[in-house]
Amino acid sequence: MKILSRRASNGFIAFIVLSVAAGSVSANLRTIQNLFNRKEYKRAVIQLEKEIDGFHGRTLSEAKLLHARLQTDVEPAVKIYREIASSGEEREALRARLELAKIYYSTGNYREATDLLAYIPDSGRSSDRIEAIYFRGLSWKELGNTSRAITDFNLIDRGDYLYWGYMSLAEIDIKYGRIAEAVERYEMLASSHSNPLAGFKLGECYETLGDTEKALNVYRNIARLFPESLEAPKAREKIHMISASRQDRRYNTKSGGGDRKDIQNTGADENRSDIQYYTLQFGAFTIEENATVFAEQLGAFIDGLKVESIETRGRIWHRVRVGRYSTREEAEADAMRFMELSGYSSKILPVE
Repeated sequence: MKILSRRASNGFIAFIVLSVAAGSVSANLRTIQNLFNRKEYKRAVIQLEKEIDGFHGRTLSEAKLLHARLQTDVEPAVKIYREIASSGEEREALRARLELAKIYYSTGNYREATDLLAYIPDSGRSSDRIEAIYFRGLSWKELGNTSRAITDFNLIDRGDYLYWGYMSLAEIDIKYGRIAEAVERYEMLASSHSNPLAGFKLGECYETLGDTEKALNVYRNIARLFPESLEAPKAREKIHMISASRQDRRYNTKSGGGDRKDIQNTGADENRSDIQYYTLQFGAFTIEENATVFAEQLGAFIDGLKVESIETRGRIWHRVRVGRYSTREEAEADAMRFMELSGYSSKILPVE
């Protein structure tokens, strides 16, 4: 009886030792994650590489995921994600496939992204599942498979990506000329989320429908309620353009002339076939202050932005641009990456 008790006691002690060790390992990983969250990346890398050999099971998979995120080059990150996707726990494997799909999406390899996310398990962390569905939908959208994209976006029923999925559905409506449907979506988003981006898109839809009065009201509200947002300088530019257009029409009507056609495309003379380099343009403004404010705010997400001024047909435009790319493919890759970072799309234009 004493021997049995001793064995039981030894087993209990071993269990306690293992539990303490497991708790210590988890605590170490949490410490490293906290360094990552505080953007102390160098310290996080040093600590992770020092501790990673002592991690096991799911903790090891989570550590490898963090290690991949800390990579400064794509190739090592891809290698780690592939390793986790093929041998990790189901939850970590989905996360690894999702991160790989995001890399492929940002570089324009949309088919590879959809292949990676062809299977999305119902179990596991719901936030990962929803994010995976969203990026699969985005990839289908870029591939032109609208029906599959719509199906995926409609599957998103909770979380942060519910908003972005609805925004994507509105963009599809606009693409196919369903402006009234897009207006309904943007009106709901603008009112329920108080989001200036949805509001700005709503204003553009009103302009397309010819209702400049509603568009003006939306732009004025954005400028008043969200003065520090990225949309505020663009909204002020819209207010200026619409007001100037109305004044021109009144002047031309009084003088007997026809309506003047305002320049909408500032890059009309930028498509020369002899241009070798490309740049990304996020906006063009007639008021320099609006361009400067927009560039400063967007600069929180994107480095190297600059404001370039050019005169086109008697009007000076201040263009917010970034980059000088030797191929269009390089420009497209950065355009996708910047859109993921900031939520803003850009035009790929030849450098004059």
